[in-house]
Amino acid sequence: MNKQQLETKILLLKANLIRTDYQAIKYAEGELTEEEYAETKAARKAWRAEINELQAKLEELKAEEEESEENA
Repeated sequence: MNKQQLETKILLLKANLIRTDYQAIKYAEGELTEEEYAETKAARKAWRAEINELQAKLEELKAEEEESEENA
């Protein structure tokens, strides 16, 4: 993935988190049971893990770009 693709994917995953914030709040306030929230909770955990992974790759790309600019 290139830098733009990584940034786009990160934004899409963050949008998923924002889209499910309401359910997370309802769960935190006791308006959803663990069972009702389980699927959303698992998805949010996976999205956060993927965001972290993609952000690490993005940082690597940025560092490589800086290094190649310094060596140019």
